[in-house]
Amino acid sequence: MTEFSKAKKIKLEQIYTVTERDLQTAHELIQKLHEKCREKGKKRKAASIRRSEYTHKPSEITISSWKTNDWDYKKREVLTPARGLFTRQTDEHRYEIVIRGYDKFFNIGEVEKTKWESIIANTESPYEITAKENGCIIFIGGLPNDNILVTSKHSMGELQNVVIAHAQKGEEWLDKHLNQVGKSKQDLARFLYTNKLTAVAELCDDSFEEHVLPYTSERSGLYLHGLNYNTADLKTCPSEYVSEFAKEWGFIPIIYYIKNNANEVKEFTDKVKQDGVLNGRPIEGFVVRTKIKYTDQDFFFKVKYEEPYLMYREWREITKTLLNKKEPRFTYPTSKYYISWTKEKIRTEPDLFKEYQHNHGIIHVRNLFLEHLNKEGMSQDIPERRELFRKTLLVPVATIGCGKTTIALALASLFNFGHIQNDNITAKNTRSEFHNSILKEFENKDVVIADRNNHLRQLRQTLTDFITNHDPNIRIIALYCNHSTNLDEIFQITSQRVALRGENHQSLTPDNPQYKSVIRGFLDTFEPLDSNNGVDHYFNHVIDLDINNDVRTNLLFIIEELRSILGIEKPDESHIDAAIELAMNYKPNIRKIVNRKGSNRKNSAKQPRPCYYGIAFDYDFNNFLRKYFHDHPNVDHTTFMTLTQKNRFRPEHHVTLVHIVDFSSKECKVLWKEYEEMCEGELPQVQVFFDKLVFDSRIMALVVKKIEPPSVKSMNKVPHVTIGTIDSSVKPRETNAMLESVFDYMLQGKIKKKGEDVKVISLDSDLIITGRVQPYYN
Repeated sequence: MTEFSKAKKIKLEQIYTVTERDLQTAHELIQKLHEKCREKGKKRKAASIRRSEYTHKPSEITISSWKTNDWDYKKREVLTPARGLFTRQTDEHRYEIVIRGYDKFFNIGEVEKTKWESIIANTESPYEITAKENGCIIFIGGLPNDNILVTSKHSMGELQNVVIAHAQKGEEWLDKHLNQVGKSKQDLARFLYTNKLTAVAELCDDSFEEHVLPYTSERSGLYLHGLNYNTADLKTCPSEYVSEFAKEWGFIPIIYYIKNNANEVKEFTDKVKQDGVLNGRPIEGFVVRTKIKYTDQDFFFKVKYEEPYLMYREWREITKTLLNKKEPRFTYPTSKYYISWTKEKIRTEPDLFKEYQHNHGIIHVRNLFLEHLNKEGMSQDIPERRELFRKTLLVPVATIGCGKTTIALALASLFNFGHIQNDNITAKNTRSEFHNSILKEFENKDVVIADRNNHLRQLRQTLTDFITNHDPNIRIIALYCNHSTNLDEIFQITSQRVALRGENHQSLTPDNPQYKSVIRGFLDTFEPLDSNNGVDHYFNHVIDLDINNDVRTNLLFIIEELRSILGIEKPDESHIDAAIELAMNYKPNIRKIVNRKGSNRKNSAKQPRPCYYGIAFDYDFNNFLRKYFHDHPNVDHTTFMTLTQKNRFRPEHHVTLVHIVDFSSKECKVLWKEYEEMCEGELPQVQVFFDKLVFDSRIMALVVKKIEPPSVKSMNKVPHVTIGTIDSSVKPRETNAMLESVFDYMLQGKIKKKGEDVKVISLDSDLIITGRVQPYYN
């Protein structure tokens, strides 16, 4: 069935040879990536690119992995669209790419360039259609001295501990494939490194990890679907060469088809969709490889089938949500029956789900449900997918002065959206009242704006949990004011806006002498969106806004994005002008103050009380620890590697000095007053001396030896910086209990006992960092 080219066997040198110019361009790209991350450390807020560093065994070569938020790939300003990029620095201090994934590509109609009319107009033959196997991606590359490098999308296998990593399982399969054809990893490494190539494969092995579509043991292994050149721009080998390469090196060849034009591609993929199977088995979809007209640039897009694949995937996610004791979303009518059936099975046959969270038993559970449907006489045909979202929640993610309320007022005026403003709530339990007000607003509105900063993950989590628990089929869209640029620039922009708005705010006005420190406090505690974070994964869409833009520019951008998501029509210019004028002239009729007990009062313009005072740092603790563990290979690095793998480092680090929850203490009140007065003007600088690294399997922290000047004290029994926790269920405040379990604070930090599961490491010398004392607000 496969349509092979009748031409002679292609030789690699006929396809492409990496040039010196390619190597220089790659070096310059990696330089920019490093600069971007140094900028991130300097300004402390997340840029769209993140670096993780690994040590390759046995070569001891340091490898950097680069990762971008999923939603950023749709924006042109990303430094590289490569999804999967690993680099190193050579002995000649030149950067080079050692693993290069495909450029991020999109489904039909997902973006403008993947609409059929655009594909027909802007691409040219040949069109290579490759079957999309249902597994996880594995990259294979070479290093100097015939060392093989095997990775998953963003990580290297030796960094995981308890459960075998994808990269490790990929390397196990690589050994099997190579042994079958009498080849070695050294042979493959030499070939790939010499020719500057990355082998791209799909790991399909249900004994290791089930996905949605089943794979028997005979069909398990590494499906080779690409050979990419390690260049800044995507350059990939044709499928014919990839297929021959797979056979030569023992991989499983991918199924591919050649079509002459885009219309043939559409006809073929539509036919397979209608049949529901390819070669007698269900299929996730296809990846189509072609080139852009006139530029000869490689271009990929995918044709992904919703049924049955997406319905089966929905059942998998429903099950995991139910096992986490949450109410799941669903899009198919049959899923409603699946939810009730699964709830009963979890209650009566819990052993069925023993390994479900580790991706085992997925297919077995699904087959049991399909058998149940058959016994009940219900159709196993794929039902028509109904519209999931009848309601939509718009959630700003911002800080003070980003224009969220002005935009919310304009949107509410133009489209009759519901608008719940947190600053207008005067109830004692503000958060609960805010949530309930949103839910009540949905009784009369299809779209509601949750007007609050939502700058902390905890605020986003409690909001999304509350909404989805009451109605799992509410679409949630983030209006994301991206803070990846210079924080000082953002501070200048936002503080100027607060000054210009004057009295037009419920609690923060320029009359407040500390309003700038309040703004700075929000900036310092801002936690950026992270598509890989469990909290931010709830967002169905992210509309990325530039804080530098004026209200009109951002409003028009939001409207344009909502047109494709909600199907709204763009109002004419006069209506937009009127809505902006209305929003800009808005005057609140509520004034609030937060007193010592936390209650709200009207008719006052004093600032809200901080939650705590702390010492903020302009320092990259993560990089310090990477170097520390690299230089101390005998120190247990399991927890640090888990934090690295899961990207669980805190976005900014601080030492807590005094917290509002301790306000009943007389000493706390005295300290609070001191820090309140201390922070009235320029935020004071201090020096903090760290001498110990402490961690267990859940938390990692650096312990404070002393603070200069000594008048700056912490109410914590063991002052510290929490580096990170392994997942969101472990709260940073639990660091106190871990430290108190091993330190006798009455004996000035001496170790009183050393539990087996808590490691206390003395640093070679004190780590001395300059920080500043400041208030923190929630």
